Amino acid sequence: MNIISFIKSTLNMGSARTVVIKKNIIGSFIIKGLSIIISLMLVPLTLTMLDSEKYGIWITLYSIVTWFNMMDIGLGNGFRNKFAEAVALNDHYKAKKFIETIYSSTVIIALGFFVVYSIVHPFLNWHKLLNIPNTFDENISLIVITVFCLFSLQLILKNITTILLALQKTALSNLIMFSGNLLALISIMILGKIGIANLKTISLTFMLSPITIYIGFTIFLFRKKLNKYIPEKLKIHREYFSNMMNLGIKFFFIQITTIIMFSSGNFVIAQLFGPKEVTPYNISYRLFASTMSIFTIIIAPFWSAYTDAITKNEYSWIKNALKNLNKIWVLFAFGLLMLLLASPFVYKLWVGERVNIPFFLSASFALYAALLSWTGMFSQFLNGVGKIKIQLYISIFQCVSNIPLAIILAKYLNFGITGVIMATNINLIISAIILPIQVRKISNQKAYGIWNK
Repeated sequence: MNIISFIKSTLNMGSARTVVIKKNIIGSFIIKGLSIIISLMLVPLTLTMLDSEKYGIWITLYSIVTWFNMMDIGLGNGFRNKFAEAVALNDHYKAKKFIETIYSSTVIIALGFFVVYSIVHPFLNWHKLLNIPNTFDENISLIVITVFCLFSLQLILKNITTILLALQKTALSNLIMFSGNLLALISIMILGKIGIANLKTISLTFMLSPITIYIGFTIFLFRKKLNKYIPEKLKIHREYFSNMMNLGIKFFFIQITTIIMFSSGNFVIAQLFGPKEVTPYNISYRLFASTMSIFTIIIAPFWSAYTDAITKNEYSWIKNALKNLNKIWVLFAFGLLMLLLASPFVYKLWVGERVNIPFFLSASFALYAALLSWTGMFSQFLNGVGKIKIQLYISIFQCVSNIPLAIILAKYLNFGITGVIMATNINLIISAIILPIQVRKISNQKAYGIWNK
């Protein structure tokens, strides 16, 4: 047997669901690996064209924009589960109605968001919010409103990736993200070549690149692979909207608390220490977050697979999948330790001597990646089966406690910027203990009360 035949036979071993997962993982590894390389290349490239302060401003602004990903009120995740259930039952009519509803809903939400923000915008002092001196040489107010306008458009167009995730086509969803990053990289290089790279043009490039890709893939996929689900009209079907919202509103509150918890670090640092200090924090984050991307590739296809399995009462498949993921996590944690030990060399090779990154900061981000991947493994299951009430309560507590704890550790206990990620790690330990207990109870069909909600 040659190597090609061996790979094919290995990929085709197991149930149909397992085969789909294997193929998505391998495809995603290739695509996501290239995305990580591009993402890492963007850091020194952008740093060269801007400077540490302007780069810190852009990262902080982008972090704030990501907070508003929650503006779909959890509909995307609610849609993902309900659409996956309809597809599992071969109910194409119902699946199409869910697609019509999600697109119609997000159009209204995006328009409403931008109108409200446009009214509020003149009253916001972005120089003060981002801790920027009034002598700053670019029109930050114009940059911000342009970014928010383009984000509103992204909110509608990114539905195509949610549809693909629900159909267990994770690799194709990752291809869309990769294409957006690649277009951004090429565009920024062109900006540098023609000498017009600044905060405004780079911000526009980062926002317009994914929009262009979303439009292209949406048209192509609905003409080809998704033809049977193509929406006939834009209409919010009350029954289907209600089905998505019943679950989606819980996802919404988890989203809003999670985004505040994980995206507030850059903002807290900008306020306490100035935007320049965001740069070493963000670079360290990017290095270890890139490893998280690897683990996410593995667990991402399981969300909708768990929805499919629970719909068909296939608990033995669920338990076997969780057992295998636990083994993979142990290998991942060992890889994080190796990366931590090599991190000083990696930073030097990556960004040179321009930014000094303390080893303790790197160690804190390594722990962050380990804890986040561990909890992600179990939350993926709970999201897929729609049992997320405990996650909701934990995330609310984490959201409320994270920023005050970060300020205490960073400012008053003198841990500096490392104190910000330390606060997040302390909060993650709660999820790391409680979520595995709930998953074990559900997979063994022994979950009652709050454990089964």
